[in-house]
Amino acid sequence: MPITAPNILQYAGYAHYLQDAYGVRKTWDKNFSHRYISQKLGMRSSGWFADVLAGRKRLKSRHVAQLAAIFKLEPQEREFFRVLILLEQAESPEEQAAARAKWFELKGISREKVARDRFKYFDNWYYPVLRELLAMHPFEGDYNELAARLHPPISAKEAKEALALLIRLGLVEPAAPKAGPALLMDTSAKAPEWDKIMASYMKLSLAALKKFAKEERDYSALTLTLPAEGLKKASEEIAALRQRLLSLSDSYKSSDRVYQCLFQVFPVSRRVGGTRA
Repeated sequence: MPITAPNILQYAGYAHYLQDAYGVRKTWDKNFSHRYISQKLGMRSSGWFADVLAGRKRLKSRHVAQLAAIFKLEPQEREFFRVLILLEQAESPEEQAAARAKWFELKGISREKVARDRFKYFDNWYYPVLRELLAMHPFEGDYNELAARLHPPISAKEAKEALALLIRLGLVEPAAPKAGPALLMDTSAKAPEWDKIMASYMKLSLAALKKFAKEERDYSALTLTLPAEGLKKASEEIAALRQRLLSLSDSYKSSDRVYQCLFQVFPVSRRVGGTRA
């Protein structure tokens, strides 16, 4: 009996989905092959599909219908597949934002924007962390226990004030406090509050480097040279990775810990042959 095909709505990249879907199909259809798929799409090279899976070739929107038919995708899944391709093709910030919005919509995830009137949310590092904790385990009335769940722990008074703020801002449900929709920063509003919370996250990062064993955290670094255009492309790559990590988080039915994930790319030299900035 055929193994259940992977759910494309759980993926943030089409190559990973196609690799998994191909593997499942191959277990019960021995005639299914890279060559078969390449021929179906009219490709001269039998290795075209292997190149797609490896990231050496990029899919275009014109490939959606044929691949959707091969992998037997339903209408919503086919549209999601199209959006995954658009996410990779998007070049401008506007195109990326539109593709991400459609991705969230098809997944059925409500993504609100934290605009200026709600920047109080960024006053303390533990507000977002507390909100995520409530998504895993609803509050049961003990502020001391709630405060102790965080690392580093906060006081019961701080936990009480934080919960009151989250309820007031509509970021958690008041009846049985738990997290509401996931949030995205409204990057159109440049505000010092964002820099403030990023600085607090960086301080937490230094403390966590000393506190937690390697098995509990992941730190890495690169030193590389880039032109201005290269920095823009690097930022786009990081944005795509954030998207994939959000999808990874959404794919788990339950979690047992809140993690803070920082991406940092910043200059450590002056411009060569330019200004002293």
